[in-house]
Amino acid sequence: MEFDQYTKLIPLTFLLGFYVSNVVIRWWRQFECIPWPEDLLLLLCTLMPGKDIKSQQRRHTIARYTNLTAALVYREISSTIRRRFPSLSDLVESGLLTDTELKLLNETSRDIKNVRWMIPLHWVQQIVMDELNDNAPPQAIVNQFMQELRAYRTAFRKLFCYDWVCVPLVYTQVAALATYTYFGFCLIGRQYLDPSKKYRNHEVDLIIPIFTIVQFLFFVGWFKVGQDLMRPFGMDDDDFELDYIFERNVGISFAIVDRLQMNDYEPLQKDKFWVTDGSVIISVPRTGLSNQHKHRKPTRHIPSYKALGDRDMEGRKTRCNMWKKKWHEHE
Repeated sequence: MEFDQYTKLIPLTFLLGFYVSNVVIRWWRQFECIPWPEDLLLLLCTLMPGKDIKSQQRRHTIARYTNLTAALVYREISSTIRRRFPSLSDLVESGLLTDTELKLLNETSRDIKNVRWMIPLHWVQQIVMDELNDNAPPQAIVNQFMQELRAYRTAFRKLFCYDWVCVPLVYTQVAALATYTYFGFCLIGRQYLDPSKKYRNHEVDLIIPIFTIVQFLFFVGWFKVGQDLMRPFGMDDDDFELDYIFERNVGISFAIVDRLQMNDYEPLQKDKFWVTDGSVIISVPRTGLSNQHKHRKPTRHIPSYKALGDRDMEGRKTRCNMWKKKWHEHE
């Protein structure tokens, strides 16, 4: 029974709550750091809107370089992408890299460490400078594109930082030690005792210790959640589907720069909502299924609130005072 009393001295809820909270926040921030190329490439189409061969090649090459950068970064932090591209020659076979570019990457990274993934983004800057010298696009668009390119590069750098700097190991060890020690004391202190002895603070549970089992499931499950979310770029079921994200980004990238940019929009015409004087209030019709649900205007959370109508002589001031009055009535 004394061991059961000792379990109250272990602040297990505080330790696990603080530990898992930090891990979950870190886990979600890593997902937010994953860059998406749409904004960058849509600006690229504004920067290089031409449909000639040179403009097409420049847009296509920049899209390939952005995805090449993603592949170089992901294979350093993700087990799934590493298995997909075990070596740089696999990137050549996939089409994201050419033989001459691979040779240049190897020569540069041999002399300067940890710079390989940034080289394609530097090539993007050089292509933009060539476009600036040839066609002189608006400086505002060029500046905005470079800002998006910087944000794209910053996102990858943050992913590297999260991969390099993990949650301190001693933090995980303390949480594990507290969890297993707590249930070690529970195993000893909550055993079946002879009720005829009439031990103090002893309640007989002759079948199974239900609440101890529930505590074990909750606390150990809580701790396992923190352990599973520690490394979100692995191959577990709860890890990020980085392979799907990479495949999706590659398809979207080339669709934007190759197909969408080459297709012209339809000629302007009058549609169903076309009005010239603004006398008609435009509303979108409902489908048959949505007609079953009545259209309700959003109201205030106080059910007794009613609009003042013509009595609202002072506009929002009177409404605010009436709202306060109704609020105090509910108090």
